[in-house]
Amino acid sequence: MKYSIITILGIAILHGMAAAQDDIPLLLPEEQQAVNQQTDEFNQSLVPCLTEASKSTVRIWAGKHRLSYGTVINDGGRILSKWSEVARVNRSLTAESGDGQVRPVRIIGVYEDEDLAVLEIQGSPLKPVKWSTNTPALGSFLAAPQPDGKPAAFGVVSVLERNLRDTDQAFLGIAGAADYDGTGVKIQEVTEQSGAAAAGIKAGDIIIKVGTRTISGLLELKNSLVGLNPGSTVSLLVKSNGVEKNFDVLLGSRPQFANVLGARLQQMEVMGGPISRVRDSFSHAIQTDMRPQPDQIGGPVVDLQGRVIGITMARADRTRSFVMPSAAIEKLLKQESKNPALAQLRRTDETVSTPNRERAMPPRMQSVNPERLRRHMAEMQRLMEYMQEEMNNIEPQR
Repeated sequence: MKYSIITILGIAILHGMAAAQDDIPLLLPEEQQAVNQQTDEFNQSLVPCLTEASKSTVRIWAGKHRLSYGTVINDGGRILSKWSEVARVNRSLTAESGDGQVRPVRIIGVYEDEDLAVLEIQGSPLKPVKWSTNTPALGSFLAAPQPDGKPAAFGVVSVLERNLRDTDQAFLGIAGAADYDGTGVKIQEVTEQSGAAAAGIKAGDIIIKVGTRTISGLLELKNSLVGLNPGSTVSLLVKSNGVEKNFDVLLGSRPQFANVLGARLQQMEVMGGPISRVRDSFSHAIQTDMRPQPDQIGGPVVDLQGRVIGITMARADRTRSFVMPSAAIEKLLKQESKNPALAQLRRTDETVSTPNRERAMPPRMQSVNPERLRRHMAEMQRLMEYMQEEMNNIEPQR
């Protein structure tokens, strides 16, 4: 299936219109009608590339409450879905296919690290998904189907596949001085019991090279460590007290830091709409700007040719959702899943309320309490300081 440049441009424009429609409900009635008509036409244009994948898409229900979507796998007798959603109810589950038929299902396995559950269909099998190992490029258009073939969400690839799990990322153990404008990276702080500390590197030293790569600044240092795993050894050329020295540093795992941002930043995460309970720490994640609902997570994702390139993993916030690529899923399914009776759900924060988008109102002027405003400004200042600290941290992102 081929699409013209005009079609792609139209997709981008309508994608922006849909986002604007959600965020700023200030359209006149005739404008709203025109946007709705264009949206319907656009959704219909997506149907051909969604048709096959929709046959392998199901809704998972607990009574009258929809929990998630699921992707039919293997020989059609099993479903892959989101563990944190299907496990939060203590009642029987059913799977609804696109033709409206409902089949009982039960959880038979769990992949805790990826927040995925394997469900067994008790009844006639469904059509299994056909995985494509085609890797979507940055900016590629993606869509997720509903079981009836209509689009559940669409968007573009905003960040290529990477590892979101902090403890899987190599950790050098230093923080760079942001105000240093010389060659290399001046070390502001060395983390205790880190590889850098064990090698004898100290605050005030300047990193000049990583291996044969000359380091121009913090970003260059960070990029030089991308792809290295905990347990790897890296050679550093460091200037200490004016003398250049070579250090072999054993990289460790990035430590798990406590959540210091508090409820206010968590509330900011949900301001753009409902988000998934478990929305991070995935080992293989393609970031997109698709906006599925949390109870639409777990279904297949296709490109414009209708190839299934992965499944939706989480709605993270207003602008981010994550997709696990097909190659990683196939590799995962070859591993033994965990007994659901022994599996544990990740701890999630249930205190953050989700705004009701249907009750959105046009903005209006409100009276401001000066003391409350000062308190919010102080909180924002602490947030900015935290973000600056994160930017100064040079451990790699994978």
